[in-house]
Amino acid sequence: MALPYKKISDEVLKHFANPKNFGEMPDADGIGTGVDNATKSFATIYLKIEDERIEKISFVGGGSEDVIILASVLTEMVEGDTLENAIRRIEGLEKDVEAAYDAVEPPKIDLSKPEGEQVTPVSTQSQDSANIVLTAFRAALRHMERKTEGIEEKSFTMSIAKRCPYSNTDCAFVTPAQSDSGGEG
Repeated sequence: MALPYKKISDEVLKHFANPKNFGEMPDADGIGTGVDNATKSFATIYLKIEDERIEKISFVGGGSEDVIILASVLTEMVEGDTLENAIRRIEGLEKDVEAAYDAVEPPKIDLSKPEGEQVTPVSTQSQDSANIVLTAFRAALRHMERKTEGIEEKSFTMSIAKRCPYSNTDCAFVTPAQSDSGGEG
């Protein structure tokens, strides 16, 4: 009998070695990029919609292996689904990411150590990577909305809202990204 974590590991390795739906889509109805301005990690999601259904979805990404794996998993999860169901799934995943940020242990502080070693580093890379992919999906939807509003642009970019593990607030270094047309995202 295989252990549960072995199955998860095999699935992760599959998406890492051979990401599904990887690549640009020239005829996309919506193109959205989610970016972490602190690390410059990003994902761009391409959506092709037919009769309110995700006919085709693809992605490109960079900065972190997690982004590639998670984008591959997400595209497989929503391809062929209705927009309504996909949005509902994304909303559930966004709540899961928020809970994952909340679960990050605060850094340990030891003032007996030398300066520079007093605070134990805390990483939110996994949460940030999931946030990047979900934000890219939202940005692709927003790009489609803006097109129906008559705003012509190549794509739409949104920065992730990043939680700071050292203060449990939004990180001060996050700045809004710009859409390719120059508007704020």
